[in-house]
Amino acid sequence: MSKFSRIIWSLAILLIVSTTIVFSFGVLIVGAVTLSLYGLYRHYFPKKKLKHSTRSQMYTFGEVIDIRSEEVHETINLKKIPK
Repeated sequence: MSKFSRIIWSLAILLIVSTTIVFSFGVLIVGAVTLSLYGLYRHYFPKKKLKHSTRSQMYTFGEVIDIRSEEVHETINLKKIPK
């Protein structure tokens, strides 16, 4: 009976360990599928931009100068040296 009991306990422990491993991989696979589906959802259905917002894009680096195009052309024409 001792040998039979040892085999039963070994099988029970093996079953518990294998179930834990399969469950862990299942959770990882479900998480990966969920994240990829969420990424596809955000790719094909992006947030719609609000039309009432007229603020320009925020720049985190560099210098941004907002000049009308007419002023730029006038400045270029003034700087040209006549030949």
